[in-house]
Amino acid sequence: MKTEAFQNLLLKSAISVMACDGSIDESEIAEIKNMADNEIYFMGYDIEEPFKTSLSYIKQNGKKAINEYLNELNQLNLNEKQELLLIEVLIRTIESDNKIEDSEVKFLQMVKSKLGISEETIITQFPKQMKYLIDFQNYGLHEEFTDEIEFTADN
Repeated sequence: MKTEAFQNLLLKSAISVMACDGSIDESEIAEIKNMADNEIYFMGYDIEEPFKTSLSYIKQNGKKAINEYLNELNQLNLNEKQELLLIEVLIRTIESDNKIEDSEVKFLQMVKSKLGISEETIITQFPKQMKYLIDFQNYGLHEEFTDEIEFTADN
């Protein structure tokens, strides 16, 4: 996958996991911007417009947008390094507000189920997150993200 397309995917992934609980915390936005400013995998990528566009689309379309993302992910052929970076971006976004919501874990598990990387490899890379990286609820078996996403007026 080309660099800009992968950067778009990482950004869309972060925005999707941030929004899937219907609450957009300032700390989540700050972490996404921090990654964009400081991580090599976002080097040279301007997130402003794609960020606004993706967030607006998710706010308008809710779980439909999340399922479109998951279907798109199913079509991609990422290498192991790209898959680990994707998981890292999701984890950093999930943990940025110091609340790990069930909908975020469900989304993470559904993303993991679309990837070719083994759970052992993921847990070896992210051992501190093992408690929610292991799919105890079998969310990865779900075909669709079914949680309703409703944003409050201040989100």
